[in-house]
Amino acid sequence: MNRSLSYHWVMPLPLLLIATYLLDVQGLDLRLADAIYAFEGNSWNLQDSWLLETVIHKGGRMLVGALILLNLGALASTWLSQSMRSYRAGLGYLFGAVITSLLIVSGLKDITHISCPWDFQRYGGEQFYAPIVNAIFGSGTVRCFPAGHASGGYAWVALYFFCRLYKPQWRMAALSVGLLLGMAFGLSQQFRGAHFLSHDLWTLAICWYTALASYQWLFRHRTAAA
Repeated sequence: MNRSLSYHWVMPLPLLLIATYLLDVQGLDLRLADAIYAFEGNSWNLQDSWLLETVIHKGGRMLVGALILLNLGALASTWLSQSMRSYRAGLGYLFGAVITSLLIVSGLKDITHISCPWDFQRYGGEQFYAPIVNAIFGSGTVRCFPAGHASGGYAWVALYFFCRLYKPQWRMAALSVGLLLGMAFGLSQQFRGAHFLSHDLWTLAICWYTALASYQWLFRHRTAAA
């Protein structure tokens, strides 16, 4: 493994495991959701709010779609403009990493069948609560883990590696774009009762490792030289 990338692999994993233990096993997920639920009057009153549902949820999907189209347009321009040609590999990587992240999250939702907060009796639903570590790979039709909407933001942590190729001094700012977009999408869904915080953290981890693995595989010769 390239030494300059090794900490990108190693550092997030223990943080994710510690966070999962605190949130899921020790019940911090529930305490945070309890606070949000109480704030809304012991009901998910913001579930259908204009800001969270129309602007951030539906509008967020449109924004992610527009960003993907912008990425594709920039990639297409590398065959039309000599000055853009040097960005072809990076733009192709960015598109592939984002799409792969979204597909992985969507695929996992189809097999994990973990419920949303609003499904549990604790919050007015019909199901008994079960932690992720107990409920994962269960049976049913619910699709609440990982967090699909948050993945539309967190998938863009791939911008960090794109900038690492061309503008290393911008890589932390680029990472912040993906993190802030994912946090905005994730928090809005938490206030709607659609996800726990742990769902979003796992989504971020999936997007990060997808972007990292894609980067190292596609540019393994370049990273080895570095």
